[in-house]
Amino acid sequence: MQSSRRTTIWLFCVTSIVATTGFVQNSAQTGTDVRNLYSYLFTTSGYNKDVRPAQNQSAPTSVSVQLLLTGFLGLQETSQQMNAVGILTIQWRDDFLSWTPASYGGVTFIDVPQGLVWKPDLQVQNSLSSFTELGGSFMNVRVSSNGDITWKPYVVFDTKCLINIKFFPFDKQVCSINIVAWNSDNSTVMLTKGPVSFEVDDDLTGGHWTISDLKAETLIDDGMSFIIYMLTFTRKPKIYIFNIIIPMAFLVVLDIFTFIIPNDSGEKLSFSVSVLLSIFILMTVVTSLLPISSAATSYLEIFLLIDTGLGTLILMIVVISLRIHQRPKEMKIPGCVRALTLLSWRFGCRMSQNVTKNDEHYVTKIQIPKKKPKIKFRQYSPTQLINAYLAVKEKGTSVRKAAKQYNVPTQTLRDRVRGKVDLAPGP
Repeated sequence: MQSSRRTTIWLFCVTSIVATTGFVQNSAQTGTDVRNLYSYLFTTSGYNKDVRPAQNQSAPTSVSVQLLLTGFLGLQETSQQMNAVGILTIQWRDDFLSWTPASYGGVTFIDVPQGLVWKPDLQVQNSLSSFTELGGSFMNVRVSSNGDITWKPYVVFDTKCLINIKFFPFDKQVCSINIVAWNSDNSTVMLTKGPVSFEVDDDLTGGHWTISDLKAETLIDDGMSFIIYMLTFTRKPKIYIFNIIIPMAFLVVLDIFTFIIPNDSGEKLSFSVSVLLSIFILMTVVTSLLPISSAATSYLEIFLLIDTGLGTLILMIVVISLRIHQRPKEMKIPGCVRALTLLSWRFGCRMSQNVTKNDEHYVTKIQIPKKKPKIKFRQYSPTQLINAYLAVKEKGTSVRKAAKQYNVPTQTLRDRVRGKVDLAPGP
């Protein structure tokens, strides 16, 4: 009984080992299997990479495209150009490259050089660089047993991007990457969006730009199939606020303070010229950051232009003011200057105009502010005060009437009558 049980266990173990060994041998992928598969696909089957891989040549080949943006090199405002790098994932089905995996050791996919298979002739339609084949001879495509092909070329994008600087440096720019099947119309190749049509790498940085929006859409234009990837960039304005806008505001305030400097100091003209030159330098810096040709004018440029005009006007006023201040005594003030001075007084200045005659010429004097006039006391004699007092006490005349009759102050007489002040001579 025990010997038969041992025999059964021994036979079960041997059978399991043989079955397992046979399964491993049958499922192993050897180099011979891969060579046979290559020979079958590209020699025996007579594969031709110049023929579009579709059994039904009347139907277009659907090509799925998705983009992973791995780097953003910058947005050149002066040349209106966007520089970026990314990886395109391109997928399609090749009806002529399929096999049964069990016939070749379970091989489900192979990697072959991209030059051995048919590929869609994709190009960046709005590129500013020369047209070249995507990928390279060193790159492979992955062919699956059901005929699905995946191609992942690495691409450097140098595309044109129209810059609108109207709201610089608080602007947003929209740039695009246009992928097109260059030599094929939509009846042969149809571009579609992949499962994740457009995404950016998590470590992507854009310098003084942030990518605020991504969008992908397909388009058929003039019989050609396009897929357009649109990026919205938002400028980081902090560096421009601290380095251009705030210094410009300070310069404008300093320019206005020119009028506080006395004409006799000798530094009024040089101060105004220095501020105006600083404004010109800032304007040159801003101009170098903006496109040479643009459809719109930046509000910042208009602001700088107004500041430049204001600085020029202040400099002209300073020159005229110094000229008048240092004029010879025999030289008259021009009539236009006098008219402007009078006009400025009329529109809100707290000034008074006193014209005095000096050396047979009229000179305008400005008094700021007016002095309060001195109070003049009424002059009277002690006799007048006594007579007024007696008129009130003895004759019953009213205080007001007696004060008027004898020309003495009413309050002074009233104080004497009421006894608040002794009746003494003099005020």
